[in-house]
This record gives sequence, C-alpha cells and structure tokens, in this order.
Amino acid sequence: MRNILPEWFFAHLSKNYNLENIQEIRIRKNQVIQISYKGKIVELKSDSGLYLKQIVASAELIDYIIAIATKNSLYAFDEQIKNGYIITENGIRIGLCGTAVISDNKIKFIKNITSLNIRIGHLIKNCSSEIMPYIVSNNNVKNTLILSAPGEGKTTLLRDIVLNLSNSKNIPNIMVIDEKFELAGERQNFDLGKNVDVMQAANKHFAFFDAIKVMSPNVIATDELVTESDVEGVKFAVKSGVSVIATVHARTLDELKTKTYFKELIEEKYFERFVVLSKRNGVGTIEGVFDENYFAIYLPYLK
Repeated sequence: MRNILPEWFFAHLSKNYNLENIQEIRIRKNQVIQISYKGKIVELKSDSGLYLKQIVASAELIDYIIAIATKNSLYAFDEQIKNGYIITENGIRIGLCGTAVISDNKIKFIKNITSLNIRIGHLIKNCSSEIMPYIVSNNNVKNTLILSAPGEGKTTLLRDIVLNLSNSKNIPNIMVIDEKFELAGERQNFDLGKNVDVMQAANKHFAFFDAIKVMSPNVIATDELVTESDVEGVKFAVKSGVSVIATVHARTLDELKTKTYFKELIEEKYFERFVVLSKRNGVGTIEGVFDENYFAIYLPYLK
C-alpha cells in the first residue's frame, strides 16, 4: 500500500487507522475517498485545521496512483487493464472504471480512468483453523466451496486453508489457480507454504484441463468461480480424482442455488462442504459449515 499512495495519503491512513484492518480504498474523481475498515465503509476526513474536512479525490491523485502502479507504462499492463484491473508487484489489485475502448465487441483498453478500487490482500494465519477439521478427514480433502458477498473474507480464508494444507505431511501436491494474482500475489509474495504450485494469469479453463495433466495435483484451490467454463473445470477435476477448494460470490446457500451454471454442481453434489462467511462480527465471520445436503455440521454462534 505504501508503495502506490502519495506520502500524505499513506501518512493519514497510518496515523488514523490500523492498516491491517483496511480491506479496500475507494477513490472516485471529485468524490470523498472511502475505505472499507473492519467491514464498515468510512469516509476519510482531514484532521488539519480547526474543522474536520472530507478528503476529496482529484484527477491528479488517480493519475498518480496509476502511474506508480504501472511504473509509468500503461501499455505494459494492457492485458490487465482491458480486464478492468492492475496488479501491483506486492499483490495489491486495483480495480478500474473509466471509458472502455471497444473493438470487435471486446474491451481493448480503458482510458480516462475516474474510479479506483484498491483491494488489499491480507495473510491472516490460522483464520481457517476452526474449520479445517470439517474439510479434511483422514487426510482426505473435501471438495469445498466458500461463499459470501464481495469483500467478506473469502480469499483471505482460502489463502490460509492452502497454507494449512501445504504444511501438512500427508497432502503432497496443491495447485493454486491464481487467475488475477490475488491468492499468491503478483510475485507470489504471500506465504502459501510448501508443496504448492501456482498457475497465474491463465484462465481457469486452461488451468483445470491442461495443468492437471502435467502437474498431477492432489488438490486445486482457486478463487471466484463465475463462468460456465469455470464450473466445467471443477467437474473435470473432481471426476479426475482431484479435490477442489474454491470461492463464489453468494450471500447464502439459497442464493447459490439461483446462480447460472451451478445447478448441476449442487444437484450432483460435486461439493461436499459449503463454508458461509459474512461480516456480521467483522470481515471473515464464519456463519457455518454445511455438508453436500446443506445440513449444518458446524455453527459457531451456537457454541
């Protein structure tokens, strides 16, 4: 975070907030800067002078952050930008909004950028410890889907699950499909432990269907199942005897049932465990672990 923000901006955050509890920074041209802090949206206010003043983002601030994040070479990040984000070398993902340049019905570039969403990944060791006994049994990793609304800790939980699995003596080969550089970071700067192979930038279709054949993983971990090809990849992996741990945007199990492409995964019971998160008691609150029949097998709030 420090490497991409102006000195005054980083100093303000450091002085007023615990940086470990900042999940996102929302910067919109001519609007008040907001952060997601401990699961709540907070508007930034300057503490200089006699009165608190809202800190409004300028076009110059947006241009500065983009220049630093891309090392003054937008076109070196062309592939990322046309997909709506930039990944910094320390693993921070910056979502972009602006004017899309369209060619052949595809986005070729985004220019005149007016909004940034700086998502800051965290490695919180042992945040998955309480659920590990429910997703690993006799060294067998259950096919597990982690679900929540955006920004409620899915990726952080998945990252720690991978770390716990990779440090196990009995689970030899784990492949991480890190399409958007969020799980391992742009330079794989997040500690995922030993026995982990990371496939980055490749779409999930390639990673599931081709990398399985050459890397022979016992477990695949991946973030954000969205498309039909993502779902087909999960089905291929499970039928190949590979355990899958993945995430999806859905607030509840009932909402998951309504998602396109997921009907067969649910009805055919490809997933044996569902972990539901919220931010009810802070980001990453575990609401429960459920089996393939949606039966609750662990409800922390009933302890």
